[in-house]
Amino acid sequence: MPPTGHHPAPPPHFDLTDTLVLFDWNGTLVADTDRAVRATNAVLADRGLPALTDEEFRSRWVLPMRAFLHGLGADDTDAAEQRWNRALAAEPAPLRPHAHPTLDILRAHGARLGVISAAGAQAVEADLHTTGLHDRFDVVIAGCRDKTTALREQRSTRSRACYIGDTEYDIRSAHTAGYLAVAITGGYRPADALAAVRPDAVVDRLDELPGVLAYLRNTTEPAPTGGPA
Repeated sequence: MPPTGHHPAPPPHFDLTDTLVLFDWNGTLVADTDRAVRATNAVLADRGLPALTDEEFRSRWVLPMRAFLHGLGADDTDAAEQRWNRALAAEPAPLRPHAHPTLDILRAHGARLGVISAAGAQAVEADLHTTGLHDRFDVVIAGCRDKTTALREQRSTRSRACYIGDTEYDIRSAHTAGYLAVAITGGYRPADALAAVRPDAVVDRLDELPGVLAYLRNTTEPAPTGGPA
């Protein structure tokens, strides 16, 4: 694995026409941990449950969403998840730095781009339009209850595939589906928790991704199309 924070720049002419690059959304492409904490606390307040601090949120966040909400004491997990997504959709969030140019570089070099997110479609669609990224992706799947299945369904579109996310669930789902997994720090989960599940690379900034993908394509073989059974 290339050292965190020291990824080389990609060569000027590198080919990603055989590569599928999919992203988690919240905490990965948008810097919305503060918004997620507020959405969570709105759910908890409705149910008379104690609010979380930012640190408590990061330590307790887990996917799937219903497991996270149930762990906080919300027994009506379907209603709680809907409330969380409504709160998320009602508030815009900033993109991570370098999101637009990074996606432009990947697309210019031939990558197929997409989003697979556990957040509800209303929230993700609102973000796509407010951030100006609605036309950057070939596929967007929101409200995803099982990322492994969703990733497998997209796996056959290219011979190489990579998923970028900010949680252990993202990394595990990617590996199970036959993808390279890149963890990005500064999102919903702490960096040490991400490192513990052994991603193929760790980045701190989105603009490191082109160099990481160039590095990985020179050091790894394409996974079998469709991923492991």
